[in-house]
Amino acid sequence: MSRAIETLSTIPLSTLSLGAVCLLTYIVQILFNLNLTHYTMNPRGVLFQHEFYRMISSAFFHGNLMHIGMNMLSYMTLGKSLEKKFGTVFMTFTVANSVLLTSVIYILIALGTYTVGSEKLMNQNSLGFSGVLFHLLVLESKCRQNTSQSIFGMVQVSAKYYPWVMLVVIQFLMPNISFVGHLSGILCGTLQSCGYLSFTMPSIEYLRTIDESERFRRINSMPSYIKTPVNNDEFSLFSDASGMGVPSCFSHVFTFVRNVIETVRFIIFGRADDDESAEQGVALNEGEWIGIPSRPFIDQSRSEMA
Repeated sequence: MSRAIETLSTIPLSTLSLGAVCLLTYIVQILFNLNLTHYTMNPRGVLFQHEFYRMISSAFFHGNLMHIGMNMLSYMTLGKSLEKKFGTVFMTFTVANSVLLTSVIYILIALGTYTVGSEKLMNQNSLGFSGVLFHLLVLESKCRQNTSQSIFGMVQVSAKYYPWVMLVVIQFLMPNISFVGHLSGILCGTLQSCGYLSFTMPSIEYLRTIDESERFRRINSMPSYIKTPVNNDEFSLFSDASGMGVPSCFSHVFTFVRNVIETVRFIIFGRADDDESAEQGVALNEGEWIGIPSRPFIDQSRSEMA
């Protein structure tokens, strides 16, 4: 027990807290026997029923004990490394962005496949924290871009290709997992590592303001809290230098996500009221998914773990 406590004490605050949220969510779903189909990422549910909460809930729910166990072990390793390098506040904003934007990319991919005649992704249920993990893996690889990393201790590959190789290897070993969920995480991480998501992050000055704020003294004085480093050139890729504050940051992200979803939905499905949308959902699904059922079940053939 003392060894476990000692290990937990080495994990920074944001990584430990978000891991605890995932674990508590799993405990709640087991105790109350929750129907996971209510909380999965389902593009049709988001677009037709406006169940936008799925874009967040799908990241924190997991299919079984092995699923959450593997994800949390990976998250503790990646999160610990990145949080110590960039700070607790940065890590918190990065994961929050990842949960939302990875879901947006997933939905856009599903819509793209729908336009070419495939409805599989539109109807599929996916859940798990792996999209965020692949996002973080890209950032970690970016920090080690001039090195090589090992694939299960057998093969060394360049760090910049490591996330893509892992995407293929894991899919080959576990074909029932969500390839698109993992791919969405990689794409989201690539966008951030190239600086294209800097507008979604607060400025470095704002991060340091939180570090020193008396309002957050109870948090930023905790031993596991990591302050924003004073000298770290990699921040120029991962954060916004324009001085955008937190309220403006989240306002931009929310508006962007909502406009993208509503615009694409209008282009593909046209304008319709709720009843017409529900009827259209039934028609497009060819009876495989009757809108969003009031008492849904998990179709194992169409459920994936991320």
